[in-house]
Amino acid sequence: MRGRAAEIEDPSGLDWEVLWEALKTEPPAESPETITQELGLGEERDLSQATTDMAATEFIGTRHGRNVALRMGVVPSAWRDRGANEVQVQAPVLPFRLREDNGRLVAEPGAPAEVEEFLAGLAPAPDVWRDVEVEGGPDGLLARRPIKMKANPQGYVYDLWLVERLADRLGA
Repeated sequence: MRGRAAEIEDPSGLDWEVLWEALKTEPPAESPETITQELGLGEERDLSQATTDMAATEFIGTRHGRNVALRMGVVPSAWRDRGANEVQVQAPVLPFRLREDNGRLVAEPGAPAEVEEFLAGLAPAPDVWRDVEVEGGPDGLLARRPIKMKANPQGYVYDLWLVERLADRLGA
């Protein structure tokens, strides 16, 4: 499966470890500098803030010609410095918003037809898509989900797959 994420039509039936392997774009390193180095996210930055006890880390790099950032922990965001995971792909697209509804990803009115078509191919998967929100626009795509007790702790793996497939579908 290594490096074959683009061939996956719907990751909801896959364990996160299988999807992680499929998302790898770089050869294995004997002593990787970051846990995400094989994903092409080899630079790590501490985003921790003095005002909180929770750590935050950002992993950045280039994947498929696009700048990508994975942020884990307490990140300054729409959730007022609560724990969250975010995946951002810098690829300008037409504006749209997605949210999870009863295990299904749904687009808010006005989303491009390509987004609606893509979502129609994804099976409902409450454990995979729980609490994820996605927005696209001229600055790129951003998937975020709060860190919660009942949340999928590796949900960001699915989020990375999702925003990259949406960027591909929207021609970014």
